[in-house]
Order: sequence, then C-alpha cells, then structure tokens
Amino acid sequence: MPLALRPHFGALAGGLEHALALATLAHAVHPAGGSLAAAAEPESWGRPSNDFDQFSRLVTLLQDVVRYPGYTIEDLRREGFAEPVLATLAALAARRPM
Repeated sequence: MPLALRPHFGALAGGLEHALALATLAHAVHPAGGSLAAAAEPESWGRPSNDFDQFSRLVTLLQDVVRYPGYTIEDLRREGFAEPVLATLAALAARRPM
C-alpha cells in the first residue's frame, strides 16, 4: 500500500503533522500493532522547543510506520522526511531483534 500523502501536506511534508498522519494510517491498516505511541497525542505536543525535540518526535512516530510490512525508509524519503530522521530509523530497525 503506497503512502502517497505528500501531495496533501504541501509545505508541511516531512513535518510532525505528516508523521502523525502516516503513523495513524499504519495503525489503522495494522491494528494488531497496538496503539499509537504517547508522542502521537497532539494535545501533549505543545510546540517543539528545539530542533532535537522535533527530531525525536518524528523518529518516535515514524518508527511505528516502518515496523509494518509494506512501509519502507525509501517510502518515507519520497514523502519528504529529512535524511537524519531516515538514518536514525534505519539504525533502529537494524538493532531490532527478529
């Protein structure tokens, strides 16, 4: 199932709202994966206080997306997410036990 949400996000592609939408979609398609991470609760977000805060929120949301079959780092690259976020997701996936 292709993600293809980037056109709907325009200038916000690669941002927190985009990541939340993808995480929500991934959980809707694969409900056995459990609930969204606490970081996915918009009311608890506030505004990121710095770049690291935004980076960590993006990684937290997107690690659920790439955990499911059919969603890849390359899909997220096409969606417009930054390379440091993608590199971190790849490193986390490589460390995940089978």
